[in-house]
Formats: sequence, structure tokens, C-alpha cells
Amino acid sequence: MNEEIQITNEVHLFTSEEKIKWLGYGEWVEELDVVKFTYKGIECRINRIVVQEPYTKELHVFGGHLCGYVRIPAEHPYHHKRYEEMEIDCHYGLTYGEVEDGEVEDGHWIGFDCGHLGDYVPSMEYLKKTNPTFQVWKKKEEKIKKLIPNSPIGDKSYKNINYCIGECKGIVDQLLDMRKKSI
Repeated sequence: MNEEIQITNEVHLFTSEEKIKWLGYGEWVEELDVVKFTYKGIECRINRIVVQEPYTKELHVFGGHLCGYVRIPAEHPYHHKRYEEMEIDCHYGLTYGEVEDGEVEDGHWIGFDCGHLGDYVPSMEYLKKTNPTFQVWKKKEEKIKKLIPNSPIGDKSYKNINYCIGECKGIVDQLLDMRKKSI
């Protein structure tokens, strides 16, 4: 990947066959599902989100997209803060933080997800291709793309492991810059 990061763990949680069945074919089929690494001494991880829908008769899975996480060290000024209070620039902004009422002792995780309007969420795109009920949405998206050519609906892109690693590195760099300024 990149010599600046130190990979500590790489995992396939799902087989290629499962991913094709649930998500259709794409680069996610052979891609890792979990990557843990450190960058400039700070822990990071990428996780593939795959959730079984609870109220369907047949097995249906939502997701296939990736999320990135960075652990804020205990000595950082953002330690004990909620992610909504942090000024961090990343993919569509932070969407996760594990601080509950400020009760975190030795660092806590913040993160972002790649399941937004302009993102290619494999399960949703697969349903639009294979399920007649969802074909209506595909046609609506095509109309929107013609009416509003720059709409994120029309230009969805899959955010892969390397993209997410880059976003995590960007978060770490921002955290380290902020720590330098607060000293």
C-alpha cells in the first residue's frame, strides 16, 4: 500500500461468492473487508459495512461500502469531545464518534462513511440492476442526471480501500497539526 503506514491487520470477512451474491460484481469482491494500520503513531482502521436487513423474507444485505476510523489519543485536545464539535475535514464530514457523556479514558474513535448520496453503495446499485421494484429508482436517477448534469446522484463512485486510507491519513494530519498549534 504505502510505506508511510504500518499495516497491523488485514481481513476478508466475506467470501467472493457472498459478496457477488449480495453486492454484485465490482472491485469490492476481491478487496479486503478490514484493514487496521497506524499512521504517524495513530491507530486507524477501515471496515466494510454489511448488514442483514431484519424485516425481509429472503436474505437481503445492505451495504458493501467502506467506513474509515481514527483513534484520537488521550492527550489530544479533541479527546473527550463529540465528533460534532470537531473541525475535521474528511469525506462528507465525520459521521461517527464513540464518546458518550465524555466517558472515555484512553482515546476514542471517530470516523466517516462512504455511503452518501454521491457514493456507490454496492448493495443499492445491485438492487437497482436486479430487482424490478428498484428499477423505478434507477429510471428516476437517470432523469435527474439529464435535468441536473452535476448532481451527485448521477456520478456515484465507489470509494475503495486506498481512498479510505488517504482520508484517514488526512484526519491524522489534521489532528497532529491541531496538537502542534495547541502547544
